[in-house]
Amino acid sequence: MKRSISALIICVFATGVVTPAFATGDKPSERFANTEPLETMSRSRTDAAEAAAQVPGAAGVLLEALRWRGRSAKQLGLPAQLWCADFMNFVLHKAGGKGTKSRAARSFLDFGKKLDAPRVGAIAIMYRKGPNSGHVGVVRGTDGQGNPIVVSGNHGPVVTQSVYPKEKVLAYVMPPDYVLEEMAANARAAALKQ
Repeated sequence: MKRSISALIICVFATGVVTPAFATGDKPSERFANTEPLETMSRSRTDAAEAAAQVPGAAGVLLEALRWRGRSAKQLGLPAQLWCADFMNFVLHKAGGKGTKSRAARSFLDFGKKLDAPRVGAIAIMYRKGPNSGHVGVVRGTDGQGNPIVVSGNHGPVVTQSVYPKEKVLAYVMPPDYVLEEMAANARAAALKQ
């Protein structure tokens, strides 16, 4: 008797695991009918670079920064130590603008228009111990508590996206208008070449 009850329990369990789960009243073909990607997905890093070049301004800076995720300073041709500002300048240059040309993260405090709060594509300058220490990256968004999600170099050995405490943020800045205009002009010129 114990053996038949055990066999029955195993069969019921196996049937539950193997049978697909459907929402009440949904047919399998309707289950994912109205889903679509939130954003277009590039097929390669080259596609991502072309997409970034087509978006002028701060969004183009963010897309350019995202393009290099997972890369080390060596792979980008940047100094191997304290390279967050180098990466920020690299991203601005690749996006068609100009950076601060300084290796100091806090050099971005005087770069562009200061914002009251984080904004996608803005540059976040953060505090680190030491009189001239800091960290800099591009804002991708915020978490539920208002902490910025930042794409930056020198967070560990590679370019990565991380959440930083909002208390550590010294300032959020948008690149100066002349940089955004230059980036837009470069994007238009690239589009005309195609």
